Amino acid sequence: MPSGDSHRSLARALDILELCSLSGIGYTLTQLSQYLGIAKGSISPLLHTLLARGYLTLDDQDHHYRIGRMAFRIGNTYLEEASALREIYRLMHDIVSVCHETCHLGSLKNGDVYYLKKVETPLRSRTVTVEGRSLPAYATGVGKALLADYQLPQLKALYYDGLYPLTEHTITDFRLLADQLAEIRASGFAYECEESTRGIRCIGVPLRKSGKVVAALSVAFPLERYNDAAAASARQALDEARRQIERLLCCVELQF
Repeated sequence: MPSGDSHRSLARALDILELCSLSGIGYTLTQLSQYLGIAKGSISPLLHTLLARGYLTLDDQDHHYRIGRMAFRIGNTYLEEASALREIYRLMHDIVSVCHETCHLGSLKNGDVYYLKKVETPLRSRTVTVEGRSLPAYATGVGKALLADYQLPQLKALYYDGLYPLTEHTITDFRLLADQLAEIRASGFAYECEESTRGIRCIGVPLRKSGKVVAALSVAFPLERYNDAAAASARQALDEARRQIERLLCCVELQF
């Protein structure tokens, strides 16, 4: 079948599902054919496939096609993921309410930390991160948390061009970075001081699912507001959020 016909068949199958989702009563073959402007001979094979795959059901009494269990399963997966993300964002707001500093959620993409969500501090902030932007993971607190399980050979393979500096404080030695990651695995916390942005310090924690790091959280401080008490408060808030999020991830398939 030509590519254009394949795409048209897929579009028609989606049109059928979208129409059936609008009515709990469902539609007969004739109604579907009329409403969608598709000849019965063309729509029948699509309906047969959707029935066989569980995306539609057919009532033997009134001969109406209705949404099937597989369509509900996909919809429920979306709702569960959206609900899980809302809970993670709520926990990030809780961190900010405790620490009064900016909180970041990030994932690892080709050696960079990709900033998925940022909850700003109510205080005057000097952080420059933007949702949807990225920075080299080795130069940030949230990024080092994402790299926590990487060993020296993996780091060299990931950053085959070397570690270039973003500031004069950026780590550019692979062995020093590997030593820091070992400390993160031991303590559970990642640290960065002016390595990505002058005047900013960060504390991060990895978020694990089935033992694998899938995302990370961090708190970013302007240097003038960073002290031992502030750091301790941030670690406690991050660790509590981490425990709650990891319990959530055990029950939900969430793609960061």
